[in-house]
Amino acid sequence: MPYKVMIVDDEPIIRFGLSSCVNWEHEGLTLVGEAANGEAALGMIRDQAVDILITDIRMPLMDGLELTRQVKDLLPNVKVILISSYSDFEFAREAVKLGVVVDYLLKPTMEPEDLIRILQNCKQRLDVEELRYQKEERFEHEEHKLRMLQFESKLKLYLGGTDVVIDWKPDWLQSPLVIAVWKHDVPEIHADLPKIMLLESVKDRLNAWCAQGVSFISGSDEIVLLLADLNDSANHEIRSYHQQIARDGGPSFTVGISPSIHSFNRVIDALEWAAQALESSFFHGGGQCYLGNIPSQNDSELLVKRDELQQEQKLLREKFSRSFAASDREQCMEIFELYVLQWNNRYYHRQDIILEARNLIMMSASHHFKHQTEEAMKNMMNKLTLIEKSPTLELLVSYVRQELRRLWEPDQIVIAADDVGGAHTIQLALSYIQDNYRREISLQEVADYVHMSKNYFSEQFKKRTGSNFIDFVIRLRIHRAKHLLETTGMRIVDIGMQSGFNSPKHFLKLFKRMVHATPGEYRERLRRG
Repeated sequence: MPYKVMIVDDEPIIRFGLSSCVNWEHEGLTLVGEAANGEAALGMIRDQAVDILITDIRMPLMDGLELTRQVKDLLPNVKVILISSYSDFEFAREAVKLGVVVDYLLKPTMEPEDLIRILQNCKQRLDVEELRYQKEERFEHEEHKLRMLQFESKLKLYLGGTDVVIDWKPDWLQSPLVIAVWKHDVPEIHADLPKIMLLESVKDRLNAWCAQGVSFISGSDEIVLLLADLNDSANHEIRSYHQQIARDGGPSFTVGISPSIHSFNRVIDALEWAAQALESSFFHGGGQCYLGNIPSQNDSELLVKRDELQQEQKLLREKFSRSFAASDREQCMEIFELYVLQWNNRYYHRQDIILEARNLIMMSASHHFKHQTEEAMKNMMNKLTLIEKSPTLELLVSYVRQELRRLWEPDQIVIAADDVGGAHTIQLALSYIQDNYRREISLQEVADYVHMSKNYFSEQFKKRTGSNFIDFVIRLRIHRAKHLLETTGMRIVDIGMQSGFNSPKHFLKLFKRMVHATPGEYRERLRRG
């Protein structure tokens, strides 16, 4: 782009001579204006910046030296050529010390070639400065990009519960903030691309759109976006991004948006609120944006109601177990429909419903264990995983209802009615184990829960499941660890702890023995598709 030049002189003939003696386009320059004094020139420069200023020293209203000083304040990189008479010669030489004055011309002796030579000198200096500026700008851009990548990495660890020091933060973190969790609605491959590539593509788009935000991939199907909430605009912006991705034919996402927070110290809370907002999709469907709320600390009525419902659900579990042990198909299905009525009242969180659905599957699968232990265990674990991943309550209910109906198909083995008491007891034990295996749990504790002696319970458990108690618990824990490796970016040592293993060494040993790969190798295989 040509550099812009302005001529300032109170003598029209001088201005005409200067403007007409140079082929501006040939020199790579553009003459953008002329002025008769410094004051008029300064007003024009405020409206349109110039790169080279040619000015007389002596002029009315504002002389060339004062104009140079003021233009230098406005445009530090401007190049100035002074025009002087012999009487101003010393002023011109002093003006060169201002730093922006490149040279001067004496009116009685100046020639076109002198002016062109000085203009070329100005242009060369501007070229050098532009190259230096571009290099500095590229360096600053790369440095900022590296810092943002480091911040993104540390933010991911921080939100994942790792104690990490974030020693640099972007300036926009001083603003109010919002976190949005983008959950991919389609877990399979889409548009012939692996899921991780789809998530990377959407993440890059979000980072490009959000000059004051950062996003990262979390687990196998989520993107977490941290965004400055300037003038309460974040909610609207996120919804606009969501609509744009849908219009462009991109993958479908459900988005949970946190309330605005006013300190970075609350980002973990905001992440939790955004994740809770996603629960609305479980009841109302995916593909939408849901705004979360800050949970009330004093909603005693809701707490009482939930406690009552949990007691009712415990009674339902007891009734279902007895009906199933008695092979009463009609009664089992009636009890399940009572479950569904409770789940639809919205007093339950998604995880409460998932947990109870898993309990029903665990109890209903119990009659398979002693017949084909390994196959039955694997089949049950696959069912538990499907329940865990159910995107909506409607799909979960449909799946569990279907599985319960299958129990009375001809190829299914149902417990005989004369075995009701023992079967019921082991089913309740399995349900209790399902609720508690992620913490330290003992054979004695479960035996006490079902009111049996430790030795008798151990005998009955092995007889009816085909597996001893500790092996059964370990299998559940390994299943949980595999699920976390598939769906989160948690550290392996934390996954072991959350799956019920107190010793990382013990976790790694058992995982390798049962999965035939270390947790790290298993996760890497998943990452590679």
